[in-house]
Amino acid sequence: MTHLALLATHPQHLESAGFILRGIKGLFVAVGSIIAAILCAIIAKTKGRSALLFGILGLFFSILTLIVVLVLPSRRHNRI
Repeated sequence: MTHLALLATHPQHLESAGFILRGIKGLFVAVGSIIAAILCAIIAKTKGRSALLFGILGLFFSILTLIVVLVLPSRRHNRI
């Protein structure tokens, strides 16, 4: 029993657990960036802006680009 407790506290096991947690964190960041890029592209397209440009910017600067594209005025003119 004490052998298992010693193995669980071995630094190599703790290091591998940290590696796994970093990988999971990286996965969440990647998925969040992709979702932000898609949202930025959709919002930009509805406002008459370049969906490709804002999609790429959203991939790298996710939340910042999302805020910018939400604040930008629409380029489409309302015809009466």
